[in-house]
Amino acid sequence: MKLIAFAGICISALLGQPALADEANWEISNFAVTATPNFTQFGKASTSAILSPRDFVVEAAAYVPPPESGLAYALRRIDMTGFENYKASTFVDQTSDIWVDVSGILALNLYYGMSSDGWGSQKFHYENEGWFGEDTYALGMDKVGHAYGTYLYTEYFTQRIAHSSNNPQGAAMTGALLGFGMQTVVEVLDGFSTDYGFSNEDWIADGVGAGFSVLRNTVPGLADKIDFRMEYNPWATGSAEFSPINDYTSQKYLLALKLSGFEQFQDTPLRFVELQAGYFARGFGPKGQAPTGELRREPYVAIGVNLAELFNVEPIRDTLPAQFARRTFEYVQVPYVYGATVNK
Repeated sequence: MKLIAFAGICISALLGQPALADEANWEISNFAVTATPNFTQFGKASTSAILSPRDFVVEAAAYVPPPESGLAYALRRIDMTGFENYKASTFVDQTSDIWVDVSGILALNLYYGMSSDGWGSQKFHYENEGWFGEDTYALGMDKVGHAYGTYLYTEYFTQRIAHSSNNPQGAAMTGALLGFGMQTVVEVLDGFSTDYGFSNEDWIADGVGAGFSVLRNTVPGLADKIDFRMEYNPWATGSAEFSPINDYTSQKYLLALKLSGFEQFQDTPLRFVELQAGYFARGFGPKGQAPTGELRREPYVAIGVNLAELFNVEPIRDTLPAQFARRTFEYVQVPYVYGATVNK
């Protein structure tokens, strides 16, 4: 589910690309000169008066910047301010602007759940899963995963509205409602599954992820300072299969504080440094099965390299690959580029 949302963030430019300016308008002209008519009527005769300099109006021409590709445009983050006048009609209008996205992601979720999670195999029931205790499935990793998945959905929907809607005010609220709503559908349908059930803990974690996205999109500059990321490294754990969605034994989740987001560090080498706080767990087995090793719950702190900032330097800063890399590293943590108190 999480990868569905992340893939949408990275390729959202394929939908709703902005109009590009005509090449003829790329040049900048300093002045636009227009003549005003100056005629004098003499009975039946009409003569054109000689135009004098004062009959001309000299105005500064509008500047038309060179256009950028639709993909580059969509990769640019737009911070939204408040949503004081947010109404139900705002939600309806903004959702209708991205109805293709909403419908497509919902359809993918339904297909995945029906084929993999056994939705509809049992009557609706609740499941008390707990949080981070040793007797809980995945030692809480699935709870952080739920928060991260809803966070990705909310980020995607918010930025799609911000780039596509004629009235993006309140996009963060609509994005949160759509992201949380999408995950709520998943939670309810899990209630009809033999292997799962409706979990209040999962549902609360979903709300935390949506709420964090709202803060990140509405507090000016917060997105430049803090990322919520997932690291997936099955090679370090010896995982038998590549499954970034459900392989919690090979995942880590973290918050990264980027020094590049602070003005006092932006012109210093410290802009390439970030401070991280994360969590991972090891030793648990698949749901309902015995542990595979010693159960370990590992909160950690780390000092890492801000890979996104490496792509924010001249002459590559404005290139499409650099913009794509910067956006990707907001959500994905690359292994082995940090030093942590606990590594595996």
